[in-house]
Amino acid sequence: MLAVVPPKRRDGNSSFVKLVSYTVCREDVSLSETLSPDNPTFRRPRSEEAIFNNLVGYATRNALPDSEDVIATFPDGRQQVKFDKVICETNCFSLASAASEMNMVAMQNTRCQDPVYHTILSWPEGERPTPDQIFESARHCLKGLGMADHQYVFAIHDDTDNLHVHLSVNRVNPVTYKAASLYNDHFVLDRCCRELELKHQWKHDNGPYRVNDQGMVVRNKQFYKPAPAAARRLEFFSDKESLHTYAVDHCRKKIDTLFMSGDQYNWGDIHDVFHAAGLELRQKGTGLAIYDLNDDSHIPLRASRLHPELTLDEQQEQIGAYRQAPVRDDAPGRLVQSCVAIESLYDSLLHCRDRGARVERRIARAEAREDLIGRYQTYKKGFVRPGISKEDMRTRFRELAAEYRIRKNHVRLVQRDPLLRKLMYRALEVDKLKAMSALKIQIRTERDAIKSSPDARPLSYRAWVEVQATHLDGAAISQLRGWAYREKRQNRTPAVSQNMFLHSVADDITPPRIRGYDTTVNRDGAVVYSSDGKPVLIDRGRYVEVADAPAEKGKHVAMAMHISGLKSGECVEVRGDKDYVQNTMAFIRQFSAGSGKQVPLTHPFQRQWAGYDAHKPKDEIQPAPQSPAPRYTPPKPH
Repeated sequence: MLAVVPPKRRDGNSSFVKLVSYTVCREDVSLSETLSPDNPTFRRPRSEEAIFNNLVGYATRNALPDSEDVIATFPDGRQQVKFDKVICETNCFSLASAASEMNMVAMQNTRCQDPVYHTILSWPEGERPTPDQIFESARHCLKGLGMADHQYVFAIHDDTDNLHVHLSVNRVNPVTYKAASLYNDHFVLDRCCRELELKHQWKHDNGPYRVNDQGMVVRNKQFYKPAPAAARRLEFFSDKESLHTYAVDHCRKKIDTLFMSGDQYNWGDIHDVFHAAGLELRQKGTGLAIYDLNDDSHIPLRASRLHPELTLDEQQEQIGAYRQAPVRDDAPGRLVQSCVAIESLYDSLLHCRDRGARVERRIARAEAREDLIGRYQTYKKGFVRPGISKEDMRTRFRELAAEYRIRKNHVRLVQRDPLLRKLMYRALEVDKLKAMSALKIQIRTERDAIKSSPDARPLSYRAWVEVQATHLDGAAISQLRGWAYREKRQNRTPAVSQNMFLHSVADDITPPRIRGYDTTVNRDGAVVYSSDGKPVLIDRGRYVEVADAPAEKGKHVAMAMHISGLKSGECVEVRGDKDYVQNTMAFIRQFSAGSGKQVPLTHPFQRQWAGYDAHKPKDEIQPAPQSPAPRYTPPKPH
């Protein structure tokens, strides 16, 4: 198990209400839903008042003491409550008032700038501890942090690939009003995780601590340092490849080979390794840093992050004083002279999800994503907020005033008695004031209704992308798949079969419209092709699932072959059970012989099976490009 401490807000505006509401109230949006322009995903209001009202309404929908939502109560004041699919535990009076109770206690300490503490305990795939074990683990971690008696709310989330629990804790003690110190909390939590793994016989995970052969928890001294926290956040939230990941992929193995070869090397050899990857090693202060040769504005990477032996002191001891790579100043920019040609360049716009794909396709995907973001910005800037204009309000008031002028004029013409006419004028004035007040209230009500309507504000980026995906926009569908890959939710589109055509990583295309098939897009980016109301093909980018339909006599396989022909061709393999592979390969061989066209298979054995490389000797057959297996294994069909 792992302990994750999310980064805190830099503005200091952490909120118990928002944190508790986030952990307890889960949005009922299934990724397997079919997208529709009439039903986009609307973002909930983010004001504290609206969030608190939503939390109270969510918690008190069945407020009876003997409600089935209350799982258990304990003598020490703890209670376990189930909110729909979220099981929670708190030592406050209730979940609805937990945030308010924490705020009142935190206000007693005027020196604590941020009393909100949030951490996550996560278990690997395949481990499903019971709720009692999860809550016991959370309390054990709080005890290790010195906050065993503090107010807390635990919430279990089991709708992702990794079961995890959120810990929302008040740093201020409700008795002494002292704030707990969280120095090195990540290390304390990781040690607690190793202790819990030993106690419950769970699988040991990687972290700052490990369990040695004697069953003791000791510090874990890793040879390679992990990626910086900023690089991990960049790759997780924006799907952009960090400079650290790029340097590890292109330079770490070469640097390690250079250091371990036993041959004499110099600073020029080290510079050549980085120059081939479009990077430059420079001295920064008392150490070394890796810079992007093409753009100095990127934050440099500390050299020891790439290799622990790549430090200024250690290398100067091995090969002498540091020598900077020679620079040619007669050309624009900073060009480093080297006998090694530049083989690749770091591009901050390339995505992490398509690592392993061809550079041309990665660049095209990055440009399509930037174009998608640009189109959204154009839509947002051109959005006209609906409402009642000032001119419209003036017109309505003028019409009302004109109506009473006409009525006054009628009284002047009809009534001859001056005293009675004056009395009727005063009555009309009172009626006019009442009508004006009623009109003001009516306009205010209309404006509030328009303001509360989702159409009164522009769509969020996600909702706008979903609308574009309904029009089969390839970039929007790719963005949806990236979000689904990042969130790792379990409520994705169920598989129609385990038989498929496997393709390269992030092999996203604009879905074709196939005659005889209804094409829809789900919230997880799965493109579903249906026939007679039943899904028969699902394109997930990495693979195309083919439903079992013997009566169709290979029709669905032919359509899957057509979709595969539109993809990049970097990897095309037939995967599935034995009968499916044999029948598909026979169909491909028959199709190629009859039409003269070849399905772009890349597996050498399958190419021979299809008769593509039958005339070539074995030593001339090109091996299939190696690509990692898909991370997401589709669930079995029901």
